[in-house]
Amino acid sequence: MAKYSINHTIACYEADANNIMRPTAMLDMMQEAANTNAASLGFGYDEMRAANTGWVISRIHLRFKRYPQWREEVNLQTWHKGVAKLFYLRDFILRDMNGETLAEATSSWLIIDMNTRRLVRNSDLASSPEKCTKEDAIAEPAEKVVLPVDVEPELIRKHPVTWSEIDANGHVNNVKYVVWAMDAVKLEDIKEKALKELLVNYDAEVMPGDVVKISRVRIENEEGIVYYITGRVEDKQNFCVKLVF
Repeated sequence: MAKYSINHTIACYEADANNIMRPTAMLDMMQEAANTNAASLGFGYDEMRAANTGWVISRIHLRFKRYPQWREEVNLQTWHKGVAKLFYLRDFILRDMNGETLAEATSSWLIIDMNTRRLVRNSDLASSPEKCTKEDAIAEPAEKVVLPVDVEPELIRKHPVTWSEIDANGHVNNVKYVVWAMDAVKLEDIKEKALKELLVNYDAEVMPGDVVKISRVRIENEEGIVYYITGRVEDKQNFCVKLVF
């Protein structure tokens, strides 16, 4: 199973008020497909835990071409692209039943020691070339998101981490950061405009008991309406999200 493929019907809880798939539903599907594919290749959750290690996602670049409707059947494919420096690369394509591309994504992952929470720089489990598929959904690896210069982010809220946001790795699940970012967008922007592009940098873990200061920068340029959403715990930036509408 070098490349993993699964059909899925968009459920009511995955759709927004306009009856189209939420961007975060795509991220949920990506997360589960990545885990299933990794397990089939011998470096899934159980294999990593046996080695006292775990996967953490570091960066995502996701582009939407068309959003599927509630109850529409779609197909998601994912594959492991191999190693680039510290990162393990994985791509995704979402298509409709006619083969039209709906969304495409690339992601960069790291491996951590579950006791020390530090990076594991080499893993025999995930580095074998025969387990890689050299094909691109997005050719360039997900980039570093940098706040615009000379703009002071606006503090939107302080969010105490809840138990429902913690995953099996003991930290806030990666999809929750995007939920927080989408909730920081002005209603008039998100109500009528669909998200075209999403970039996420996961800079540091957010843990149970943390209070996250969520701030935003909103600009309009040739890309469209662009938001930069950051989350900080005390004086450390834990994530930065770029949203393009």
